[in-house]
Amino acid sequence: MTNEPSAEERASATAVWLQPLDHTADSGIIVRAGDLKELFARAAWGMFAIITDLNAVEPAQSETIVVTAPDREALLVRWLSELNFQHVTRHQLFSRFDILELSDDRLVAKVSGEAIAPERHTIHTEIKAVTFHGLRVEQGEEGWRAEIIFDL
Repeated sequence: MTNEPSAEERASATAVWLQPLDHTADSGIIVRAGDLKELFARAAWGMFAIITDLNAVEPAQSETIVVTAPDREALLVRWLSELNFQHVTRHQLFSRFDILELSDDRLVAKVSGEAIAPERHTIHTEIKAVTFHGLRVEQGEEGWRAEIIFDL
């Protein structure tokens, strides 16, 4: 199952399932999805949409990421933090997130992207940390919803 946004979603400034979350001095997103795998993939996509214009990022190289945490909320923070760590330390941008396995305490994903190319990629901001402040991961009648705040 591919959790990549459609061409229409990629072309729009924000997808219908992603909205900014107003927060003083930080940045946040509200993500909606039909299932938990899709929620985690969309949260990653939303985080990288804050960092750069994802329309310019080609999913040219893929790698597998495995993260564990004691619960679902911590797993979401660990997942996004690992992706941000790869971005900052290896100068990578990711634009495709395929969640292969997901439980309350473990995630296995194939992520695709490329190295930052300054001539093609504009970095809008750097994310210092994915926070637990205001973090929510909830299932409702219309599917899953997450609120995530990033320390910029």
